Amino acid sequence: MPIRDRMEPETEFALQNNVGFKYELLTEVGLPVDEARNRLTERALASNAERILWVDADAFWQPGCLERLLSWTIDPWKVVGAVFGKRVHFSTVTAQPLGGSGHMSLERIREVDGILPCHFIGAHVLACSRVLLERLGPKPWSPSGDVTFEDVAFARRVREAGFGFYLDTRSWSFHVEKGVMYAPGSPAYVLNGGNVEPRPLPPMPPFQRRREYGLAADAAPRKESPGTGWHAVLARLKVDIETRPNVAERYRLPNEDELANLFGGPA
Repeated sequence: MPIRDRMEPETEFALQNNVGFKYELLTEVGLPVDEARNRLTERALASNAERILWVDADAFWQPGCLERLLSWTIDPWKVVGAVFGKRVHFSTVTAQPLGGSGHMSLERIREVDGILPCHFIGAHVLACSRVLLERLGPKPWSPSGDVTFEDVAFARRVREAGFGFYLDTRSWSFHVEKGVMYAPGSPAYVLNGGNVEPRPLPPMPPFQRRREYGLAADAAPRKESPGTGWHAVLARLKVDIETRPNVAERYRLPNEDELANLFGGPA
């Protein structure tokens, strides 16, 4: 686990309560992320670990998630990641489909109960084998050439070494910031007494009238503007969700049963 300055309380909770196996936690604190990951690689190889989980200090997962990820790495040629997104409402999935571009769609993820081959997966929650780290050589996370992000550099080396990236469609992780947990395609969540609960959307700002000047402006059709910023994005999404069925399906909030199964249900 690379740690910038601290571990989020939700991550600490998940480590204490949502891991069903014995593990050794290795951390590097206060280093650039690529250097931290490279040092952790060296330390993992110096240990007797056969399977390795990369978990960020701002991740939260439910019981069963890590176990599922590790189960796939019995095949040492598989690198398997959890579904996650950025720290924002309705984020996209931080994974790139194999042979495609852009982000892995939520629709595609919902079609599969298993693993999907990918071109790239961010290293938020990622499982791999010792064999992989041995094959990649020293400093597998170091940026090089036109690659500036450590997880993109790692992914390139993984593919060049002949290993495959996969996304576990049943293992979802939250991206945590200041007590709020974000998952792809959904509003935010909070951890309340150990239970994951939807967080109410913040209130929308009032719509503002466009500033108008002179007769020409008065003659033009008048429209209401939602303003700027992420509040406006949520406002537009709210309208789309209420009026467009395909958008509503993509962004709908999971019900209680789906929430229990979606984020790391039993293997």
